[in-house]
Amino acid sequence: MVTPRTPARRTALGALLAAALTATPLALGAGPAQAAATGLVRVDQAGFLPGETKQAYLMTSAAVSAANWSLVDSAGATVKTGTVGTTSLGSWNSAYPAVYPITLTGLTTPGTYHLVVGGGVSATSPSFKVTDPAALYGRFVADGVSFFQTQRDGADTVPGPLGRKPAHLNDASANVYAVPSFQSGGSDVITNSDLSKTGGPVNVSGGWFDAGDYLKFTHTTAYADAVLLAAQRALGSAAPASLGAEAQFGAAWLNRMWDQSSKTLYLQVGIGSGNASGSFVGDHDLWRLPEKDDGDTSAAHRYAAAHRPVFRANTPGGQVSPNLAGRVSAAFALAAQVNAATDPAQAQAYYQAAASLYALANTSAPPNPLTTAAPNDYYPESTWRDDMEFGGAELALAAQKLGQNATPYLTAAAGWAKGYLANDKGDTFNLYDTSALAHADLIRAVAAAGNPGGLAVSTADLVADLKRQTKVGADHAAADLFHAGGTYTDFDVNSHSFGLLATEALYKQASGDTSFDAYATQQRNWLFGANPWGTGFMVGEGTTYPHCIQHQVANINGSTDGTGAIPLGAVVNGPNSSGIFSGGLGGYETGMKACPAGGADPFNAFTGHSSRYVDDVRSWQTSEPAIDMTGSAIIGAALQQAVNSAATPGSTGYEAEAAGNGLTGRAAVIACAACSGGSRVGYLGTVTAGTGTLTVNGITAATAGTYQVQLVYTNGSAGARTAELSVNGGPVTTLSFAPTGAFTTPGTVTVGLALAAGTNTVTLANPSGAAPDLDRLVVPASPA
Repeated sequence: MVTPRTPARRTALGALLAAALTATPLALGAGPAQAAATGLVRVDQAGFLPGETKQAYLMTSAAVSAANWSLVDSAGATVKTGTVGTTSLGSWNSAYPAVYPITLTGLTTPGTYHLVVGGGVSATSPSFKVTDPAALYGRFVADGVSFFQTQRDGADTVPGPLGRKPAHLNDASANVYAVPSFQSGGSDVITNSDLSKTGGPVNVSGGWFDAGDYLKFTHTTAYADAVLLAAQRALGSAAPASLGAEAQFGAAWLNRMWDQSSKTLYLQVGIGSGNASGSFVGDHDLWRLPEKDDGDTSAAHRYAAAHRPVFRANTPGGQVSPNLAGRVSAAFALAAQVNAATDPAQAQAYYQAAASLYALANTSAPPNPLTTAAPNDYYPESTWRDDMEFGGAELALAAQKLGQNATPYLTAAAGWAKGYLANDKGDTFNLYDTSALAHADLIRAVAAAGNPGGLAVSTADLVADLKRQTKVGADHAAADLFHAGGTYTDFDVNSHSFGLLATEALYKQASGDTSFDAYATQQRNWLFGANPWGTGFMVGEGTTYPHCIQHQVANINGSTDGTGAIPLGAVVNGPNSSGIFSGGLGGYETGMKACPAGGADPFNAFTGHSSRYVDDVRSWQTSEPAIDMTGSAIIGAALQQAVNSAATPGSTGYEAEAAGNGLTGRAAVIACAACSGGSRVGYLGTVTAGTGTLTVNGITAATAGTYQVQLVYTNGSAGARTAELSVNGGPVTTLSFAPTGAFTTPGTVTVGLALAAGTNTVTLANPSGAAPDLDRLVVPASPA
């Protein structure tokens, strides 16, 4: 269970104004008996892709039987009509005992639309768009990066709409202290009379504020930077320039927190609360702009503001908690990968940092609890093998990029993956479980190494666990009124939900299985307004979104009505257990602007299923943003953009049925309306009737290297089929192809193939069983 990232004694932020609800107007019209019910339409306000399933929800105050809907475009023209079914999905709460689905079949034309419901109830939805993957998901990526810019500390800040200024310049010469003792019961109140200095000065300037406060954690920054780097890698040339710049900013701070010469990893900058005697206070006891801290001369504020303490994660040269060693190494290794082509010297330095830190992981006797923060209760992590797999997989990929020996890291990552599968399965991708990205990148590294034998896990094992994690969310969504895959009665539902988007994309890339596409759409829908509260949870996206987040800079310098200066792209915690609000919201800290005005709670009417969402500056339970939550949004959006986009610009497609290819034995060209060239090649592999092989000729590569080649195939069998691929008659790579539902329904799988400069051939065969049918190969313009 995830506990609050800020102590309960601190008041918090986050709330939507009542005005935001007018964005989803209710027609409460009194009139004939059949119109007595009132209603609300909940829809994904960010929009839809042309080809995906489009569903909205009608919440009503009573059962209705004669409702109809009209879809209206931006010119006011009605483009589609339909009837609302009479079967409710179930009751949300006593005020809204009926929820009806509205499915917009056949809506594929790009444009801006809204729904108007009439008949048994009257309601109007917010507007939404139908647009392409780059426009839909690209905005989430770019705006999420904007929030990271808002979170910058140090001299290199980005002013942005909130007027950020350089802050905490004293962090460039900070002192190191022993980790203090804390009161029991999950408190962050320090019991020591003072902090004990052990070293310094050290330069820990820069980095990102973790959440709505000004603390900086290596644990959360490593996760956030790793997912930004992975998002940049996934998008390639489609990535906004700001994404790469921000990922490099995060990596540079992690490099300060790791002292390569003394092999020391620093854990954290700042303290949350002061001590029990009150002789000094912490960050959470003050409400101010960060640029004020360096000039704060109050003795009681010394550790909270002007002279923030630094804590170590290990003694110099000593072992490091394996969760930290693994994930920080992964971030460094990802930085090495993305810098390999443009700055090889920097890439090599990051690779060396990753390798050195990874070697210090204390895997024989991990600390209990695992080291995450001071106190650990801020981020109580319980698993570490996923992080070690993550670090090993990224080190292997970095080694392959830099011409180093990847075998030790492939072996290590596979071993930790086996340990994770045996001991740690249960969560899905988020700050506390990095296994999905670790699995996916281990699959890539194994493929790039030519699928060596003898590893502790197989590619099939990793694909199966990606499917398991995807299915965990899908099964939960299937039983939920609004198809939420996350648990909205616990912390971090939004981070988990964006993680489900990421995992579905990673599984789809690894397996070619498209059967979870509609489920992935449902998760995005829920995150951006198709939920009981009718709000999106990323600031600035859609019509209704958080206005009063628990964020000091946003509260002091920003607006309180969602217009003008807002913390664009911030992702908040989201709905939480209604029981956690039993003590109320508390008062306002000195310097805090009341938001919303008067403390109104317009979302209270939608509390249901033991879940509540409050958008109020005091609501730390639901409305505090954080870099790990927003990082999850960025990687989820980037991966969905990548898998839903057309082939990467500059890539080349090679049709399986092209006349110049070589077909042997039973292999034959078969008509396929859904395939790219209208045909596919089938009857490949070996069955009792004979054998068929396909050789795709004329595949060109500008330079030699490992290319991430996409195979578009069909597999109408009930189970996976396998095929052996060989390039230019060389070593064989065995690949699994998941079912696509029918031999007329294409899926995709990506594999690393070592191509020579010039012209290449790729042969697909299976001497021991049936292979999938092949539609085409898509080869990127440059090696991975």
